Amino acid sequence: MIPNVVWAAILASALTFFGVMLSNRSNTSRLIKTLAHESSEKDKDRIHSLRKDVYLRAAETMAEVGNYLGKIPQLDPTKENIADGLSGFFGASIKLQLVAESGTAKLANELTARYTEMLFSLLAKASPVHTLQASIQIAGEFYDQKQSEVVRVLAEMTQLNESGSADPLRFEALKRSFDNSQQAATQLSEDRIKSFEERNLAMREYTIALLKEMRSVGPLQMRLTAAIRGELALATEASDYEAEAQANFERIDRSMKELLATLEKG
Repeated sequence: MIPNVVWAAILASALTFFGVMLSNRSNTSRLIKTLAHESSEKDKDRIHSLRKDVYLRAAETMAEVGNYLGKIPQLDPTKENIADGLSGFFGASIKLQLVAESGTAKLANELTARYTEMLFSLLAKASPVHTLQASIQIAGEFYDQKQSEVVRVLAEMTQLNESGSADPLRFEALKRSFDNSQQAATQLSEDRIKSFEERNLAMREYTIALLKEMRSVGPLQMRLTAAIRGELALATEASDYEAEAQANFERIDRSMKELLATLEKG
């Protein structure tokens, strides 16, 4: 028979053992929860950092689009792919749609589609400008050639006169060459002036089309910017930001309307 003292010692040891186990289990549970929380916070920080870089790049390229679209008439389509100018935004938009919330991704996708539509529409408007610019360049090159010919023939006529040697046939041939070159140069000059005037009209039409497109896409740009700020936790005063952004857009819109009215009057 086991003495009571021994039973008491065994019972005390068992209670201590179970106490330690319960304590360790509690500590383990708290540790697991702590690690899970820390892991969740790290994931959130990692996602936030990733989104911040992607969103800032998207916002930067979005701001560059309007400036680039305004330069299209000045570009040479024979030397560069004009659509490449939007590749920066298109790439940033794809990245944004991979990491953004569904609402923000939908806005980015919609803006990408609108920019594509705008590009095709504006390329059609810029085509006459590019054609006329090529005509101006060609006419200018031929004009310079004819002017050089005029100068050369005139120099020969002067030399012949100053030589004291009468050569009516040669002088007459030089005069015909001079007249033909002078006439061609005059015609090329007139053609170039006409092309300049037509190009200016085409540029005005392009500017009108560009302003209308930018006005139409403005609200969508504003909504995407607001969504990005929201995901970056920057929209602490969302209503104030949206109101300020809307007020700024309306100011710009009024200025665009006034400029459009001036341009459309000619």
